[in-house]
Amino acid sequence: MMLLAAGSVNGQITLNLALNNRPQPWLSEWGNSVNGIMVISYFQGTVQVDPNIKIRTTLLNDNGAVIGTSNFNTAVIYVLKPGINQYSMADALQLQNLILQGSVKTLLQRTGRLLAGQYQLMVEITNRTGTVVQAQQTRPFFITSYQLPVLMQPANGSELDAHIAESVILFRWTSLVPSTQDIPVYRVQVFEILPGQTVMQAFRGNRPLLDAEAVKGTTQYIWRPDLPMLDSTANRRFIWTLQTFDANGQPVQSADNNNEGRSEPAIFTIVNQMGLKGNNLK
Repeated sequence: MMLLAAGSVNGQITLNLALNNRPQPWLSEWGNSVNGIMVISYFQGTVQVDPNIKIRTTLLNDNGAVIGTSNFNTAVIYVLKPGINQYSMADALQLQNLILQGSVKTLLQRTGRLLAGQYQLMVEITNRTGTVVQAQQTRPFFITSYQLPVLMQPANGSELDAHIAESVILFRWTSLVPSTQDIPVYRVQVFEILPGQTVMQAFRGNRPLLDAEAVKGTTQYIWRPDLPMLDSTANRRFIWTLQTFDANGQPVQSADNNNEGRSEPAIFTIVNQMGLKGNNLK
């Protein structure tokens, strides 16, 4: 009541920055309400305060060093209505108006996100000339790093019976850690390692024999390869991997900043009907 009484004499602008401490990693998505809201209250009084404001934003890393600041000259002018004015965290961040430093700018342009880690968002409300009319608020937040799924079956170095493999091969893996609000999309890829090829030549150069999405919410995929596993060329080697995507179709970033969202691949061999191994297994 005392604050309202004071506001009736002198106009007042207050800021409340309610930022989710683990917002969505793609900064372009900060307009979504799950990331929090910014509330600016404007109370008129006998001595009025100009309702035309700008937002000054500063982005800091975990050491408190500035890695980005908003361009005040091109910042949007907001006209406050008496009472409560609600904005998204995208308005607070001002991504399109944020001047970033060096490698941070390069990474954001390439991937759309910051490196996994801890950051701080500092926001000030100013008038049109840059004078601060509301003391700054600073909120910490984390860009989450993920442990990509680990391939379980076929395990690296495993040998599959050709009698079974010609009909079905089951691929299994662990879940993305930590879990996300949205169900991730898993894409299974299988490449054949041809005679004379190294593993990486096959992985990077060959066209995948299998390139398919698993059913959402599952961590396995059943492949019916329809390949000649029982003939004289049955001793075949394959390399398989998994790509993990978020709800927007973007690769999930891992703790080691793997921007392809690709799990460590595994190699498996088809053993022919005589139980003999191929000659080219190295």
